[in-house]
Amino acid sequence: MKSFLAGLHLQRDNPTFLMAQYRALSSQIPVLYVLLVINALAVAITHIGTAPQWLALYIPVSLSIICLFRLCWWELQGKRVTDPATVYVIMRRTTVLAVVLSFAFGAWAVALYRYGDAYQQGQIAYFLVVTGTSCIFCLMHLPMAAIATTAVCFSTMVATFMFSGNAVFVATATSVIFLSVPFVRVINSYFQNFSGLVHLAEELKKKQAEAEELNVVNSTNALHDQLTGLANRRSFFVELQAMLAERPEEPPIVGLIDLDGFKPVNDLFGHSAGDHVLKETAARFLHLVGEDGLVARLGGDEFGLILPRGLERRQVADLGIALCSAVREPYDIPGGSVRVSGSCGIVYPEKRRHTAEELYEKADFALYQVKSKRNGSVEFFSPDHEKILSQRHVIELELQANDFGKELSLEYQPVVDLSSGRVVAFEALARWDSARLGRISPDAFIPAAERTAMIGKMTRILFAQALEALAVMPAQLRLSFNLSARDVCDHETSMALIAMVSRAGVDPHRIEFEITETALLSDFDTAYDVIGVLRAAGISIALDDFGTGYSSLSHIHRLEFDKLKIDKGFVMKFDREPRCVSITRSVASLCQNLGIAAVAEGVESAEIAEALRRMGVQLAQGYHFSRPLPLGEAIAFAAGRDRTAIGRRSLRA
Repeated sequence: MKSFLAGLHLQRDNPTFLMAQYRALSSQIPVLYVLLVINALAVAITHIGTAPQWLALYIPVSLSIICLFRLCWWELQGKRVTDPATVYVIMRRTTVLAVVLSFAFGAWAVALYRYGDAYQQGQIAYFLVVTGTSCIFCLMHLPMAAIATTAVCFSTMVATFMFSGNAVFVATATSVIFLSVPFVRVINSYFQNFSGLVHLAEELKKKQAEAEELNVVNSTNALHDQLTGLANRRSFFVELQAMLAERPEEPPIVGLIDLDGFKPVNDLFGHSAGDHVLKETAARFLHLVGEDGLVARLGGDEFGLILPRGLERRQVADLGIALCSAVREPYDIPGGSVRVSGSCGIVYPEKRRHTAEELYEKADFALYQVKSKRNGSVEFFSPDHEKILSQRHVIELELQANDFGKELSLEYQPVVDLSSGRVVAFEALARWDSARLGRISPDAFIPAAERTAMIGKMTRILFAQALEALAVMPAQLRLSFNLSARDVCDHETSMALIAMVSRAGVDPHRIEFEITETALLSDFDTAYDVIGVLRAAGISIALDDFGTGYSSLSHIHRLEFDKLKIDKGFVMKFDREPRCVSITRSVASLCQNLGIAAVAEGVESAEIAEALRRMGVQLAQGYHFSRPLPLGEAIAFAAGRDRTAIGRRSLRA
């Protein structure tokens, strides 16, 4: 009942519903007036000559003119109204006019009732019931008007026919009385359904707006980096492909910038400090590049750059240098400041067709080259790089061949005890003699295997050969085997290697795995877990190329390495750079304090070997002792060194 009474009132405070109500009503009002005019004139025509002319003609014509006027207004003006305040006034006026017209037409029909015969009186009854009901249905979207029209029409007919003395008319009036209640309920039910549909449509519209807004947000998120606000990797390639499609013969200039020393910032100061560095770097890059190009964060600490083809090579080089210089400026973080550096690889493409992937790969290769030199500067992709990259593609294709594993082998470089001169271990070094390409350098095929995810398969093949070799070596000899960064960060590979040791029946204490600092930097937590598993199996762990990366003393302490291998870059410059001597002496002292062995790589003279021994370095390897050897020669070499050591001991005795 409350909802019914509430529906009778116009919802002035709900403009959306009010407009929906008005739009539905405006399409029905013209029909109402057409019905009134046609049926009223039909009644008037049948009563001309029976009733007075003013009653039979003038009144219905006058009322019809009013209806036609209102009909024209609704058709010409009513449907154009869009202001809720004006709509409210019009609907109130419509309610009043509906009551007035209902009363006017009802009074006119009742006045004609006494002038006609039974047929004409029946026509009056038809007019009051059918025409009134039809008009009421046209007003269903305005329940107050519909109820008022129902009350006027039905009460007029009941009052007229109930006391007519005609049994048929009395019965009709009685039926109308009983029909009035369900009629009102029908009006209420219809309006409630209409109201529900309007509210449902509004909810759907709101949901659609929310969905569209969410789509906009998702679209923005899909193309922008959440942390820095820069374009992301996807947006970078979309823009690059669009520029290539627009002007395929004039490809844009592509650059990649990588932050050097960023990971220690995260490790030492936390990710919030790292995030601050990334956001500040993005701001510095945007300031330098401006609107002339696109700056994107491709992931981690790698940024991408797209510049228009019109820039000269010198301008691009200057911009690259400026970007690297901007990175070297200190970053203020809570509690102090940090410094990082940046390297930039740029491809200044020839005027020919390129794909987005080709441009990115070339810029990435130039970046790799400049980072390998560790000078934190800018390098352009060159024809020499093109040759190397082409060779890399060929190698990667060769790695996909099913029989490449048969072409892999190991050579063994002796590791010598500097005090006794005896061979105590061998380092197993991978070799690939391709039937198509000949011997391929490990510096070429190991990275290729890592890029193509073939490194795990390659490691298993070579380690199986290493275990076979270890089985035929004298029991006092150990074997050192290199693991790639991917191997160290892969639980599956580590478990497979342990299972291979168990099946081979080899003492795991004779095995030593060498890992690089790169493996620690890529995913320290996983590397920590994998190294723990390998050590638990009895396998020793050595840190290779120590001093060339960014591993900290905390890493060495936590991982409890059994050996540190001093990079040959320091050892080979002993006689030329005093700083290398100092660094080597410091590493040797560190190993003594930690109670672990130091191994020097790249020993090429007896003088360097003796200097290392005096520093406290226990073990060494290099061309001064021997090049890497096939298995049989390696075993024979170790036996010869043993005989020499025994001979020296006999002479001293």
